[in-house]
Amino acid sequence: MTLIILLLSITTDSLFAADRVYLFAEHLYEEGDYPAALAEFRRYRFLADPLAGDVPEKIVRCLVATERYAEALAESGRLAPAARKELLTGWIYFMAGKYDSTRFVLDRGGSPLSGEAGKLVGLSYAEEYDFKHAAGYLALPPPTAGRRSLWAAAAFSLIPGGGHYYAGKFDDGIYSTLIVGTASLLAYYYHGKREGLKFGLTLSAAVVFYAGSIYGGLNACQNHNRFLDEQYLERIREENALKIK
Repeated sequence: MTLIILLLSITTDSLFAADRVYLFAEHLYEEGDYPAALAEFRRYRFLADPLAGDVPEKIVRCLVATERYAEALAESGRLAPAARKELLTGWIYFMAGKYDSTRFVLDRGGSPLSGEAGKLVGLSYAEEYDFKHAAGYLALPPPTAGRRSLWAAAAFSLIPGGGHYYAGKFDDGIYSTLIVGTASLLAYYYHGKREGLKFGLTLSAAVVFYAGSIYGGLNACQNHNRFLDEQYLERIREENALKIK
């Protein structure tokens, strides 16, 4: 009986030995099961002395993969050397969508950045559609053609439906032209008939529809440009994929 208990205790101890926990955590990490890998890496950190050198960084990566960015930033303080710590801290901020913080961490030295640090700064500008500044850090693809000028959109929008036509939204332009034109014609008709109440109502409707046509035309152009910017940003992401290893 004592022998059986001893054998069971040895098996249990070996199962939870630090090196086995580490191997299991590595397996989970490679499989992409980041929540489980995180738990095992943290258990390994509790059991092992000293730690395998890549564990603190892999804990950070697991936290980022599970969108636990505040914890990832706290864990990044364990990293070394300083240059590596700054790179991963900037990456954490980038993944969290805090692009100003990314640039603050990586670009505060004032010296030109290269490699993944420079790419992170450039992508942080690109994610904010600031392609002009992004070009200082990234090799950008040729810009997408077909953008609409908001000044031209404003001018075209003075004609009912004109802004929509300029943005390529012909269905919306026809609808806007018809509704503003109909309200205006009714207002003119009731003015001729000297029906003050109906004239006032239809004129008010015409003014509201006209204002809506101007706003809608400008908005259509902005949406058109935003769509092109999204396409361009996707191309930038594809051609400047991060490879932080």
